[in-house]
Amino acid sequence: MVRNLCLGMLCAVTAMSCAQNPVAGNEHLYYGIDTANKIIVCHEEVLSAITEGNDLVFGSSKYQLVSPLSGFSSQERYVVMKEKDTFSLYITSMPIIKLTASDTIVDEPKRMAHFSFASASESYDGAIGIELRGNSALRYPKKSYDLELRKDATSEESVDFTFGDLREDDDWILNSIYNEPLKLRSYFSTKLWLDLYAPSYLDKEPDAKSYSDVMFAEVFLNDTYEGLYLLSEQVDRKLLDLKKSKGDTVRGELFKAVGYADNTSFKGVSEFNNAFPRWEGFEVKYPYEDYVAHYDNLHAFITFVSTSTDEEFTENIEAYLDVDNAIDYFLFINLLRGTDNISKNYFLAKYKQNEPYFFVPWDLDGVLGIIQDGKRIPTTNDILTNALFDRLYATNAAGYKTKLKERWQTLRNGVYGDKALHERIDKTYRLLDDTKLYQRDALMWERVHTITADYKYLTEWLQQRLLYLDTVFIDY
Repeated sequence: MVRNLCLGMLCAVTAMSCAQNPVAGNEHLYYGIDTANKIIVCHEEVLSAITEGNDLVFGSSKYQLVSPLSGFSSQERYVVMKEKDTFSLYITSMPIIKLTASDTIVDEPKRMAHFSFASASESYDGAIGIELRGNSALRYPKKSYDLELRKDATSEESVDFTFGDLREDDDWILNSIYNEPLKLRSYFSTKLWLDLYAPSYLDKEPDAKSYSDVMFAEVFLNDTYEGLYLLSEQVDRKLLDLKKSKGDTVRGELFKAVGYADNTSFKGVSEFNNAFPRWEGFEVKYPYEDYVAHYDNLHAFITFVSTSTDEEFTENIEAYLDVDNAIDYFLFINLLRGTDNISKNYFLAKYKQNEPYFFVPWDLDGVLGIIQDGKRIPTTNDILTNALFDRLYATNAAGYKTKLKERWQTLRNGVYGDKALHERIDKTYRLLDDTKLYQRDALMWERVHTITADYKYLTEWLQQRLLYLDTVFIDY
């Protein structure tokens, strides 16, 4: 059992051992039983260890299959009995996460709880600090959570762990994806950006990522099945491998656009005060120590965009902005039609001093024909922009128009190709549908549309969006 992970070599050895045989001794982590709703979700990795003839042995309890079987499939629902109670049994290949909290989980502060994770490649069992996360997501009945792995149940000391192909870290997000009709838009968008864009400084920082990676997981909270979630990395200095500050010298920087403002849309600039973590729509993420922010460089950047002459803008924009990254971000948000991601819900990062800022996406749920609350918005014939992208287009700084047109054509021949995009969506959709994840998530949370209708809407919307964008960007 992987408990109370320590740092250094012992942690590395423990993780390796866990990866070699994660099930042995941890069978209880590989299934969840919701007695109130009569749902059992069991990971396929543990089936051979808990099956006895026609019985499944979960801990000290036996559940009998109603119909004898020669094997199990994740594409079927099985009926099992415990005494007079009838349960629906589902087999999954997804990681199973179990949360146990004796205190009510609130927005702030983090409350101590217990956390376990079980997959084909590793298992984890230990203490966490947990709190609710999100803004509008706080209103949803299915909650999202911010997690911090802790050394033990009485300590606030954090520990790192690696889940699947995600990075080694202590801070994690559990996204409920409650507002996503098909539960795949955030996953699709995240994986797409990671495939198309890599940090420009990757040769110097080979472990740097361009966005927070995700994986699907099935979640139980206090033995109640909560359905399908996304386990996600956090966007922070460590993920992007930005340079740490040295003494009083600020090197790497990271800011999050958390609200609509002239600053975040580059329309204008206001005065700032480094005594506060927020400044007119922006929130500092790094560096922020001893209650001191560092908005000086960001203020200079926005001031330059909003007040410089066309000649100044054309000559100097590349000192402030990674234009190639900006083009990729502009095309990406317009492909998705992320209405909430052009003047808000993005990060601006700087690798080190005297380097340009670059965009990092964030909160990619209100995309591909829906808005943030999951409602359909069928518009496909518009371009999302802000004052920065308008100036790049108007001045054609750094050969912006030609670069954008050529980049669109390159992407359309690759990851943005009709076949590539539809196959990417279809693969995830089939995984969730064929393994009955939609079915069991819907047992807990009401649906507005049918799955097939949602899928038809999404794929038809995307095809119309691509047709429109081709007509626009071909003439850029």
